[in-house]
Amino acid sequence: MDRIDTIIVWGHGIQYLNDILKYTDEKFEILKVKRHKIKNVKKFIKDVYSFDYAPFWHLKDKTKYLLKVPKEAVFIFIKNLNPDEDYFGEGKFRHKESKTLKSFKEFLRDKFNPYENNKRTHNHIIHATDNPTQTHCLLKLLGFKEGIKIFEEDKFIKLPYYLKGYKNFEIKKIDMNNLYANIVKGENWEIFELELTSLDKTPHYLGIQNIEVYQNYIDKFLGGPLTDYYNSKRYQKLINNFQYLQGNFINNYIIVKKIDNKFIILDGLHRASILYSQGHKEIIVCQVL
Repeated sequence: MDRIDTIIVWGHGIQYLNDILKYTDEKFEILKVKRHKIKNVKKFIKDVYSFDYAPFWHLKDKTKYLLKVPKEAVFIFIKNLNPDEDYFGEGKFRHKESKTLKSFKEFLRDKFNPYENNKRTHNHIIHATDNPTQTHCLLKLLGFKEGIKIFEEDKFIKLPYYLKGYKNFEIKKIDMNNLYANIVKGENWEIFELELTSLDKTPHYLGIQNIEVYQNYIDKFLGGPLTDYYNSKRYQKLINNFQYLQGNFINNYIIVKKIDNKFIILDGLHRASILYSQGHKEIIVCQVL
């Protein structure tokens, strides 16, 4: 049975974030990427590790190096499709972990941890959860009140977790020129605003002809206003293989909401951009009401 886990990239590991995300995407399904500025480092470390099985006095010594790294962390929430769980530790600290995630954690540490005298230090660039309960607590720590329940999908139609709650909808055909999307504009992932933009002016559509436009957009805002994981290679793969409402996409409607005679894309901007670039004039969508 799959489960939801978390990988935390600490401040000194963020320089490797793109590579970490690439390796993670090859092994797991990335659900959300969230950057976090740390105000009180000691409190934050204690909050994060309060869900751990080891006593905090032991962890305090192991994590003191984090007081000296940049005060920022990136949370990568993943669906672990093959946890391969087993028990680790001894006595009252014996607990169940995913061997898949544990092995992957060590792979990333081997690759990106600081080295001294050709030996890997224990200044770990990442931390990973032992179980979904810890992920639930971390989500609440970041302000997601529902915790892990935010990733539950509505079943009446394939809606992404962040759109659950809509119970009324209509399947209809619309003119693609009436499609709009809220695009992030601003200096960086902390200073930004949303701007309603026609489909043909989005970085997703423009990126089909010039992929750097798209990748620059992702690099600038990923983990802030953009929490879904994408990159240029993943997008190009979708462009090359995409067939709307067929095969693996049979029930994946582009989701829209109508406001003032404009259809605002809530989910499916990448797919809509591809269809528009292919010359489609009309499109079948799921309009939530």
